[in-house]
Amino acid sequence: MMSIGIIANVAPYFFMYQIIAPLTRGEHIDASYILVRVIEIAVCEIIYSFSYVQGLTFSHISAYNTLKNLRISLQRKLEKQPLGYISELGTGRIKKVFTDDIDQVELLLAHAIPEGIANIAIPVIIIVLMFVFDWRLGLLSLVPLVVGMFAMGMMMKSGFEKMNAYYESAANMNNTIIEYVNGMEVVKVFN
Repeated sequence: MMSIGIIANVAPYFFMYQIIAPLTRGEHIDASYILVRVIEIAVCEIIYSFSYVQGLTFSHISAYNTLKNLRISLQRKLEKQPLGYISELGTGRIKKVFTDDIDQVELLLAHAIPEGIANIAIPVIIIVLMFVFDWRLGLLSLVPLVVGMFAMGMMMKSGFEKMNAYYESAANMNNTIIEYVNGMEVVKVFN
């Protein structure tokens, strides 16, 4: 569905080109020619909207089923662990794995993969078409891409260096919060 959406999202640019190119050359075009192209653009946008929504629906259903299976599998493995190991891990860390970490997988499966394919494929198709129509325009469009990839690489390198500390802090925070909530009765009893 996302592939259909990608094609339907790129096609209007081609139809707009068919309208603009003769006008820039000073050619006279009929109103019916323009009307047909406008209808084609509208149809493409409707197809894109429908296929995009359907693709996201399918990816969310698939993602939630995958998360359910992950949690069930994790629960079965946790049930087989010794109690000492489980208490050593702490309820906060276990809660983080079951909720926060698995929710990150949902983001990847339901959004990053289907939308990522579209977000990468559309610019690639447009850049290829730019090379087809005018190679200089195609080369010029690659400049921001190279600069952007360099900047993204620097940001990802910096982020990966800090991720372990972030995950460790989140696990400690979850353990502390759960310990505090579990100890509320004792605190209230002893005033």
